[in-house]
Amino acid sequence: MANELDKRGRFWWFDQTIGQTASIETSVPGSITVSDEGLIKIDLEGSLWCEEATEHPSWDEPRWLPPGKRIAGRLGEYGDSGYVLLDGLERTDFSFPDDKPGRQSYEAARCFSSNSLFPKNFDLDSFRELRIELLGLDEWLELDSIRLGDKYVDGEDVEVKVSYKNHEFKYETLAANICVENVTFGDSPLLSFLSHRPVSHVSIHQTNWLVYSPKTECNLGDFQTAYRRIEELLSLLLGIYFRLDWPYLVGSDGELDTWYKLYFYRGPFRHQLPSPYFLWTTFSSIRDSFGALLYQWQTKVEHYGAGYDLYMASLQNPLPHPEHGFVNLVWAIESLHRNWDREAGESERATERKKCIQEILGRFNERSDRRTKKWLEGKLKYAHESTLEQRIVEAFSRLPTGLKRSQLRAFAGRCAKRRNDISHEGGPRLGENRHKFDRELQELTEALAYLFHALLLHEIGIGTGQLVKAMTKSALAEMRILPALRKVGIDMAGSPA
Repeated sequence: MANELDKRGRFWWFDQTIGQTASIETSVPGSITVSDEGLIKIDLEGSLWCEEATEHPSWDEPRWLPPGKRIAGRLGEYGDSGYVLLDGLERTDFSFPDDKPGRQSYEAARCFSSNSLFPKNFDLDSFRELRIELLGLDEWLELDSIRLGDKYVDGEDVEVKVSYKNHEFKYETLAANICVENVTFGDSPLLSFLSHRPVSHVSIHQTNWLVYSPKTECNLGDFQTAYRRIEELLSLLLGIYFRLDWPYLVGSDGELDTWYKLYFYRGPFRHQLPSPYFLWTTFSSIRDSFGALLYQWQTKVEHYGAGYDLYMASLQNPLPHPEHGFVNLVWAIESLHRNWDREAGESERATERKKCIQEILGRFNERSDRRTKKWLEGKLKYAHESTLEQRIVEAFSRLPTGLKRSQLRAFAGRCAKRRNDISHEGGPRLGENRHKFDRELQELTEALAYLFHALLLHEIGIGTGQLVKAMTKSALAEMRILPALRKVGIDMAGSPA
């Protein structure tokens, strides 16, 4: 797969008052690449700096540059391919000062791209808005509105009416103002004041954007987190992990807004577009609540942490080994349920178990029983807590989909048994067929994934009717969810026979 950015240019220290490469005039030629995963690297055909004679490269330590040390670049012959600014630098070559010709390489944590030269007062933490083009989501958004009318012939003139809508859906949350907007462009004078001039071709197209404007000051890290949460929510609403296009950060340069495209490491890239037949939601079905859903997702994922993050990690990068994918989902359920327990306080069941444990330990108060009592205290330390089977049953009982308690309990028991086999037996029990073991894990994992996906949608506020429809009446349900659940003995109430 081709790199996201692969350009030649000239590079220099940004806003550097000393040194031999502190301006465009003293810049060094080289090339920059940004991979689809967000790995940023520049290879220079000269030296941006020369070490003092007493300095020697450290071969066993990273050579991170001090914070604030940044490299600027002009791409193309005269900046016709734009400008870049690299931050979070590490020098990666191992040349010595007397090596001829001098060559240097750097990797960067972040790369900003702009059509114009970066101002000297450029501040990484002065942005006020995040903009994301929603490429690849046209069928989910369903906002296309360009229409061509009938042709009208008047002598040699032929007229065709073109109409369109520029949609704009605004949401206000406690954290930010959010807007999903649809913008129409033309790459000819069609939409300009020169529209009266004849042209040889006309093109008109629409793009969809999500605009996120925080209500409080945000640093660069805050914007990157917001971008990731938006990507996660959209993936949850779609049902597949969908990689958004690189974001733009908007700042002000005098009276004008300036857009800066941001590149950073985002992990492995899988190019996967959502199928319109296997969606959990559509934008039209959650249009009125989209802002609230995003706010709930941001709030809950920060609050519950691993319970949400472990599932999103599984959705983003499906794990190749059956055991890994299975235990990842089990961990997610356990983590989320423990947080619920902590919030609810100690249950009556836990209180009774603690009382029973103390009664047992109370029988070992003799001096000769000290070692036995200490051993028992270690063994019974967590005996009052819910079992994995109980956690799975209680977690999925929250779903408003009519799951039969007996079927859910049997399914949870199988999950707990297989988790214990992996943890305590190292996999299949002695004499058990490995192929059968793996097949059962795959079936349990698939069912867990669909149920947990539905649970997260329910927890952030997707309506009951919509969730039940997605799990019982949709193409996704009939072709994927219901067959997966039936394999593990769960018949969803209200689903087709």
